[in-house]
Amino acid sequence: MGERNLTEHELRHADGDFRVVVLGDVSYMHGNQPCAAVFGEPTDGCLVRIHSRCVYGEIFESVDCDCRDQLRQSMAMMRKAGSGVLIYLDQEGRGAGLLAKALGYQLTQSNRNIDTFESYRKLGLPEDSRTYEDAVAILRSLNLKRVRLLTNNPAKVAALSTKDFQVEQQPFLVRGQSREARRYLAAKARYGHTIPLAQLDTPWDRVRRLVRRLVPARQPAEVVELPLHSVDVDQQPVAAGVPTDMVS
Repeated sequence: MGERNLTEHELRHADGDFRVVVLGDVSYMHGNQPCAAVFGEPTDGCLVRIHSRCVYGEIFESVDCDCRDQLRQSMAMMRKAGSGVLIYLDQEGRGAGLLAKALGYQLTQSNRNIDTFESYRKLGLPEDSRTYEDAVAILRSLNLKRVRLLTNNPAKVAALSTKDFQVEQQPFLVRGQSREARRYLAAKARYGHTIPLAQLDTPWDRVRRLVRRLVPARQPAEVVELPLHSVDVDQQPVAAGVPTDMVS
């Protein structure tokens, strides 16, 4: 492998122009190299998002995933701030790959009592195998030594931080469009992500919870046993000549 450099060019977006930089060795052009969208002229302390590829959310537009919303919100925040760096890494399925991600989904959907972190363990996979050396290489190539990282994952902050590269966590909340997406966010919170669970509820979730508190639970009806009187048909008199409106 030769020296890895940044290849840079311009792109246009409906909300404004930006630069793209691709980190790679010109002698090895196979695969998808790490890249970044650079907004404005980033300086120390700018917003940075390190985003891992997600086919389900970004291409298939699944509402059971929060990745697409995080991607769009990050770019909007950087444009509003005037500068920032969005790094995109080809690390599908928290670094385990697309097939592992699919198997994890399959296992979780067949057993509603486990989340994707636990399903990875059952498959013999690490919960998160992503690495961030390439991200740091891109940021250093942009002459950055201190960034505000858009993430809810303190472990990601720790993985990037060194004595000469400072990372400050900048949490941001994406609520999730479906119940499954919010269930996944709640699982992230259980595994240490700084996600305020109370804010994951939609207005309808809060209304339903309020109704459950205000309206008493319906009690099951009480079953009353009524006495049964036996009748001896043979001893009953037969009425004769009783008028009837039935037509024979």
